Amino acid sequence: MILEWPASPRMRVPAGLLALSLLGPPCAGAVELLPELSARLRAAHYQPTEPDFHWTTWIGAGAGLVRAGGVTFYGNADVESVIGNVRRAFDATQANYHLELGLRATAGRFELGPVFHHVSRHAVDRPKVQAVDWNLLGLRLTGAFRPSQPVRILASAGRTTEAALVGYRWELQAGLDAELTGGAARAYATGQARRVTVRASPALPRGDFLDFRLEAGARWRREARVLEGFVALERRNDVLLEQPGAKDRALVGFRILYASPWLFPLP
Repeated sequence: MILEWPASPRMRVPAGLLALSLLGPPCAGAVELLPELSARLRAAHYQPTEPDFHWTTWIGAGAGLVRAGGVTFYGNADVESVIGNVRRAFDATQANYHLELGLRATAGRFELGPVFHHVSRHAVDRPKVQAVDWNLLGLRLTGAFRPSQPVRILASAGRTTEAALVGYRWELQAGLDAELTGGAARAYATGQARRVTVRASPALPRGDFLDFRLEAGARWRREARVLEGFVALERRNDVLLEQPGAKDRALVGFRILYASPWLFPLP
C-alpha cells in the first residue's frame, strides 16, 4: 500500500498527527479503537444584552479514535452559536466552528500532547465577504492535583500556522478549576485566561490582547454525567467578525457534560 502525503498545507498537520498515532512505538501493547466518546452542551444569557448578543450556546462531541501504549489520538468538534433578537425573538447572528485533532499521553494524573486546533467564524443570514479563520498548532497540559476535591489545571502554548483577517500569531492559555465543597452538589470556581499576540493589520487595527473568564456555580456529578449551573464574568476580544473590539459581560447559564473535558479552552 502506498500512502501519498497531502499537498495542501492545511492538511499536513492533521495528517501528521494521524500518522504518528497509527505508527506509534513498537511493542506498545494492545491497540484500542474508539476507546472513549464525549458530548457537551452549554447555554448562557448575556448581561447586559445587545441586539446581536442575547444568548450564547455551545454543542459538541469528541472521541478517542485510537489508543496505544498510554497515548490517545483524539478529535473534537464544537459549534458556538451567538443569538440576538434583531429579526426575530431568537435570531442566530454567528456560527463559529471549532475542530481539533491531538495526541494525549498520560503520565499519572496529567496528560500532555500536541494539538492542532481550527476555528472558522461565520455570519448567519448576513453578508460576510472576508474569511475569518485560523489554525493553531501547540502543546497542551491538563491534570488534577487532589482526587477527593479536585484542583485541575490547564496550560497550553501554540503558534498559528494560518490566520485569515485576525492576524493571530502566538496564543497562551491557562486555566484553574477547583471544587470547593463535597457532596452531591459541589460548589466550584473556575478561571481561564488567554493571551494572544497579533500581527498588525490595517483591515483589523488593534494590538495584542488578553481574554479572561471567571466562573462560579454548582456541579452535580453522576459517574460520567455532569450538570453545572453557573454565573460568569467574561472579557472577550474580537466579538464582531470583521471589526475590532472587546466586550465585558456577565453570563448566567448551565452546562451538561458526558465524559467530557472539565475545562474548555477559550476560543
